[in-house]
Amino acid sequence: MATKKSTTKKTTAKKSSAKKSAAKKKAPAPRGAPTLADLRRIARSIVTSTSVMDEKRMMALYSDAIESEEVGGGSRAAQGLAALKKKGEDWDKRVSDSRWHARNLWCDGQTIIIEWEAQLAMKPGGRKVLHREVAIHEIRNGKIVRERYYYDPTPLG
Repeated sequence: MATKKSTTKKTTAKKSSAKKSAAKKKAPAPRGAPTLADLRRIARSIVTSTSVMDEKRMMALYSDAIESEEVGGGSRAAQGLAALKKKGEDWDKRVSDSRWHARNLWCDGQTIIIEWEAQLAMKPGGRKVLHREVAIHEIRNGKIVRERYYYDPTPLG
């Protein structure tokens, strides 16, 4: 009987070890999910195109079905490239000059998060504003499919 119990314990230990080993294996990435290298390349493109204000390069990063939302900015949301361009035009009507700096950047899974800091000159009059925001970009098939911006809109008003 003692032998039987010790064998049972060993078998249970083996099964438990096999379960732990299986749990450690990662599930396959979702369809259209970027690699970490892809995410980093896209993140560099976002930072560069924003820093040098290259609108054409930035727009090339977006999916045709982009969903863009400014959580801190009230109801400024856009669906699709045409609406996103309109949103950019509305921004240009309020801001005469901007200097953007990426303070921190994280890439993981299918997401790029950028902590931004910008010096803005507001229209009319050129009032200077320090603007801080966090941008979250979701990537599928090499394109930004959804983005959200979080910031305090008070200084922009």
